Amino acid sequence: MTQTTTVPFHAPLLGIRLHTRRLAGGAPQAGRVAQLLDLKVREEQRQAATKALVDLARTGKRTVEAIPQQVGSRLDEVAAIAVELGLAIAREIVGASLDKGLVDPTPTVVRCLRDCVHGSSKSDLVVRLNPHDLAAVQQQLQGMPELADEVAASRFVADATVARGGVRAETGSGRLLYDPREVLERICAEVRREASS
Repeated sequence: MTQTTTVPFHAPLLGIRLHTRRLAGGAPQAGRVAQLLDLKVREEQRQAATKALVDLARTGKRTVEAIPQQVGSRLDEVAAIAVELGLAIAREIVGASLDKGLVDPTPTVVRCLRDCVHGSSKSDLVVRLNPHDLAAVQQQLQGMPELADEVAASRFVADATVARGGVRAETGSGRLLYDPREVLERICAEVRREASS
């Protein structure tokens, strides 16, 4: 019988050479270690690719989630441009209509004759019109017998400072100015206010 003795060892082992066993094909075990290292490198590459894909997916998700806000912002810009374009077209149409004399100030003159508050004298109403509008308005007023007294008590004056289609009515009690361009500008301001709210 063989006796074994155990010797306690407290110092690190240095200089010990481990023997490698040869595999059946004769390849040293070091080839296997290289395969394991290669496997580790491939696993790290796979993990890096997975992380890159996850990061890309997160970025894509954030981008897709931001699309409604960006579209809404762009639509607001387009809406503002469309409003301004529409208002510019309206100004051009009204301006061209006024220049061609297509806007008739007669209804405004009729309102002035009916509703004007007179001062001390009943005959103190002065209606100022653009010289190009005066004759047409007076001709139309002749066809309104219900206003004959008001027309007779008023004075009509051609005034080049009054815009085409406009009316300026003056009495001892005050003055009224109607200018279609100013009315259009007030409408434009209201449309802008509504569009921006």
